[in-house]
Amino acid sequence: MKFFTTTLGCKVNLYETEALIANLTSRGWIYDETDPNLDVYIINTCTVTATSDQKSRQMIRQARRKYPNSIIVAMGCFVQTHEDDASNLADIVIGTNERLKVYDLVNEYLKRQNKINHVLDLNEFTCYEEMKLDYLSNHTRGFVKIQDGCENFCSYCLIPFARGKIKSRKMENIIAEIEQLTMMGVKEVIISGINTGTYGQDLGNTNLATLIDVIMTKTNLWRLRLSSIELMEVTDELLMVMKKHQNRIANHLHIPLQGGADNTLIRMGRKYLTNDYRNLILKIRKMFPSIAITTDCLCGFVGESEKDFQDSIAFIKEMQFASMHIFPYSRRKGTLADQMDGHLDPAIIKERTTQLLNVANTLKEDYMKKFINTSCDLLIEQQKGLYWVGHTSNYLEIYCQDERKNLNNVIMKCKIVAFKQGKLFGILEGDK
Repeated sequence: MKFFTTTLGCKVNLYETEALIANLTSRGWIYDETDPNLDVYIINTCTVTATSDQKSRQMIRQARRKYPNSIIVAMGCFVQTHEDDASNLADIVIGTNERLKVYDLVNEYLKRQNKINHVLDLNEFTCYEEMKLDYLSNHTRGFVKIQDGCENFCSYCLIPFARGKIKSRKMENIIAEIEQLTMMGVKEVIISGINTGTYGQDLGNTNLATLIDVIMTKTNLWRLRLSSIELMEVTDELLMVMKKHQNRIANHLHIPLQGGADNTLIRMGRKYLTNDYRNLILKIRKMFPSIAITTDCLCGFVGESEKDFQDSIAFIKEMQFASMHIFPYSRRKGTLADQMDGHLDPAIIKERTTQLLNVANTLKEDYMKKFINTSCDLLIEQQKGLYWVGHTSNYLEIYCQDERKNLNNVIMKCKIVAFKQGKLFGILEGDK
């Protein structure tokens, strides 16, 4: 069976797709992105915004048009929350559980020639579903999933309904997977989850700080990077572990803000106010002066006044984020925010989003320019035209022109020398 995949959304989705590819190829299927006569086309969907829903529908429809004779499989968050829509579009639908049953479900479809709905009740799943990653097909940096589920129920978000309760992976399986990736030559691993910082809360005998300390102690991984972590989960214990292993843990934390005004945060159902956020960032920067603090922010949330918006911009400027993901608020049926009064005109949301994007771009450039004429360790990840491109510990993307060949996945000493057209350029000084 020849198959191909498309993935929308977050790092967790990417990981789950990679794990499925590994599972199917181990069972004899062939991963092929060039064959116009694919047997199976799999779309891993996303529902984080209304735009994500639209893209998920669009990708399934495009797959149907491009591969009319293929079995179309849709799985993931959009399918879990929009079961009827997905069932109308795809031959086989699977939610956010039991995705490794694709092999069996496709064989069942071939026998029955009838659509299959395998969207299950999330309440039936309270344990982490192991999806082992044996190799990487698309990335030089490795993602390792450590956790699933979210119970924050922010007023704008469908993800708790798509992913269910917190479910943590067994530590020994995480360690084994990182050791496997390290043996394959992976230099950097990003540990990720739907709500990464809650790791261990359901297990009762561990937490994220303990996990990271064990990873650093028991593996030879060159660099570990944390994916998104909520403010409430950045504990003193976690920061001390990062300090202890600071030469091997990326100097970077992604801490979602979502709203920069207290009124907005309260309506969002976030569990902190701006002063809580400010105090934590000050503490982090005292311990790690050059750290990259990156964030997510929703723009145009329900009831956001002009004053709220201006307060948010002022707070964001104060925080001096290294990089930001800006999302326009989109109304989602089934959320608390959908029932609130004060939804803004789409034109206002669009205008405020543009303003905030401009602020974010300025802050990003300011952060990048601070590192001109400094040296760093650069993990080279790919070649773009004449340049080798990689990321530093604090997630700066550096472009280096060099005539040497085969520098992919090589760690090099690099001097950052210039900032031009939104990019940092460096000179490779030697193989570390």
